[in-house]
Amino acid sequence: MSMHEIESLVEYSVKTVATASPVPPLAKSICFSLYQIQDLFDCGYTLLRVRDELVQLGYLYLLPPELLPDPERSQAMKFKKRSGFFAKETYFDHKTNRCCITAGSKLWKKLLSLGILPAEDPQEVRELSPFELIETIVPLASERFAQGDQTAVDTLGLWYGLFPIICIMTGYDEQPEAEKLENMLSLVAFPEAFKAAEEYVRDMDFEDFIDEEEMPFLEEWSAPYKLWKGLNDEDEYEDEDDETLCPEFYRNLVYECMSKNEFAEADRYASYMGDEKDPSCLLHRCMISLACHHWIKRQTPRPLPPESLLTIAETKAGLEYLIELPVPEQERTLCRMFVLQTLILSGDYPAAVEMHQQMYIEAIAALKKRRNGYAKQMQEIALSISYFQLLQDSLPDDYLPKKELIKSGLPGLMKLSAARELSCKLLDKRPQEAETLHDYLEQCDLLMPYIEE
Repeated sequence: MSMHEIESLVEYSVKTVATASPVPPLAKSICFSLYQIQDLFDCGYTLLRVRDELVQLGYLYLLPPELLPDPERSQAMKFKKRSGFFAKETYFDHKTNRCCITAGSKLWKKLLSLGILPAEDPQEVRELSPFELIETIVPLASERFAQGDQTAVDTLGLWYGLFPIICIMTGYDEQPEAEKLENMLSLVAFPEAFKAAEEYVRDMDFEDFIDEEEMPFLEEWSAPYKLWKGLNDEDEYEDEDDETLCPEFYRNLVYECMSKNEFAEADRYASYMGDEKDPSCLLHRCMISLACHHWIKRQTPRPLPPESLLTIAETKAGLEYLIELPVPEQERTLCRMFVLQTLILSGDYPAAVEMHQQMYIEAIAALKKRRNGYAKQMQEIALSISYFQLLQDSLPDDYLPKKELIKSGLPGLMKLSAARELSCKLLDKRPQEAETLHDYLEQCDLLMPYIEE
């Protein structure tokens, strides 16, 4: 029985490379290596499925038998009403009356030396390792998926599901660099890819492939899928309906993408942390939306946010939903701060000022209940500075009430001049807090000129 999953992997990979812009410089070697892998399995002759793409990439040449030198010409001429191999690695297609010469084959080299094929590409065709292939093809497929190409999910799933058996069949046992392996997993380890892998790959039991001595990296490769399936330490399913991968895995990917301003990718990974009402999933999607909109405000010209992201209104609604849940008070406060940001981003400054003052009134009241001491004094300084800093940074200068709001402060809130004075006094008494206190002094010095105008 033909291994259709390998055939599909090769076919989709060729299409991925052919549609890339720009086409990878090693395109011929990629195709050569893919079909070398296919030859290791029980597969049929599938080049004609992607004939046009292979011709475009310069891997496949279609020549009539008459153009071949002997003895290949004589061998090919014997085929009249049927297709088949007339020389090793060379196929005759009777429907088109063409010989299929592939780059890297003996006949290809012979035709190059005779000048029958143009030597337009002096680059040597070489066999790439499985990891070299996946490093090239998977990022291209991931880009296609980000653009809405659903076939790319199949490509990613096939590479994830078949990579272990490909390593075994090719004898590949090199340990990839940890960072490179993590990068690959960040592109292929997500639920849609896992589902695609299950549709194509007959057996997704990675335990058959893992050899801790020869291929230790395969254990790390298989871990995300096992977590998604809900496998416990005894390799038994805990919950076959669990569709959620380990949140920590996706949380790390979210922050990594956000650090690169890749907000659409970050949002995609956040969505895998649970369903749309899952608190952790929703909170991270709201955080990504806010980060994206803040980033957009700093750009010239301003780009549009990715369509997949929550809008400002949706972000505000999501955060208000989270505030009403029985979550820890610290998390609720964080959500309220994020709601405040949505009001500022949407330009509703009166509502933002009202919410900002209410939150600080509550914080002042809570701080008054705490026992007097150095810790309370440090918190009073921090609260004062953060109140004025938030007003200064969040409200535009052309918002008329801004100066008055900053000058008037808030009942019960330490004045900025008093916060600076106390910081100076504490420097002598709390040398262990010197770094923090110097930061406070610096922030006070930056804010006070604006208040004194």
